[in-house]
Amino acid sequence: MKKWTMLLSVATLSLGLAACNETATPVQEKEVTETSKLTLQEVYDKSMKASEELKSVKGTIDMKQTMSIPSEEMTLDIKSVMDMEYIIEPMQMHQKGTTTMMGVSEGGESQVTEMETYITEDGMYVFEGTTAQWMKFPQEMVDQMMGATNQTDPATQLQPLQEYLEQVEFEQDDENYILTLEGSGEEFTSLVKDQVDEALQSLTTEENVNLDFTIHSVDYLVHIDKESFQTNKLDMVIDMDMTMNGEMINLNMNAKTDFSKFNEIDKIVVPQEVIDGATAI
Repeated sequence: MKKWTMLLSVATLSLGLAACNETATPVQEKEVTETSKLTLQEVYDKSMKASEELKSVKGTIDMKQTMSIPSEEMTLDIKSVMDMEYIIEPMQMHQKGTTTMMGVSEGGESQVTEMETYITEDGMYVFEGTTAQWMKFPQEMVDQMMGATNQTDPATQLQPLQEYLEQVEFEQDDENYILTLEGSGEEFTSLVKDQVDEALQSLTTEENVNLDFTIHSVDYLVHIDKESFQTNKLDMVIDMDMTMNGEMINLNMNAKTDFSKFNEIDKIVVPQEVIDGATAI
């Protein structure tokens, strides 16, 4: 169970969307007065450049998951709400939020867990609400988490999606380029697998993690700011089966992420009371 929880966390943070040679169509829902003649490929290239130059960002994540595990005859409904501040280099992160799991207890009651994480040069500190205790993880765990978390910056999210640009619906309003991708089947499997495989390998000591995917459907919605070309919104809905080392689950996931505070975060500091009170793992 724990390995699937970790996998889903990595999968959520590792997936994204991008932006061929046509201009954006104005959205029909409202009047658009500020139209751009940039093509899809031009927007994608500018967005990649902006993402590669990004130094820091804040992300607000609202995610709902339904996870079915046939081998354990279990279905879990999971809702996570997280705020994350992220500095790319040197890598620093502060993440805080709650995870609500339904279907865990025999009575069917919800289990709400508060979680908070710091990763800085001082180490990795994790607060888990069920124990109400700060824990400090060893340096090898910090290195593993850094390898996985490096998958979350916008440049990493955008780069693998260039091969799907011809299938992207390209619209615009006054403030944003709006990119929509809807797909299903094997052609989208590599979009998920390559990113999750790389992140998962950084989190496990096993040399070979056998991870297979079957993608039933995947929908992306991305907003790219017309002035900065930063990705400020990423919504993803995905239905897929995952098999890891012989164990299979079905995952339905709806994740909404809003990005803000581009290059505004200079440093993340672990509070002294967290350092003093943490228990070494």
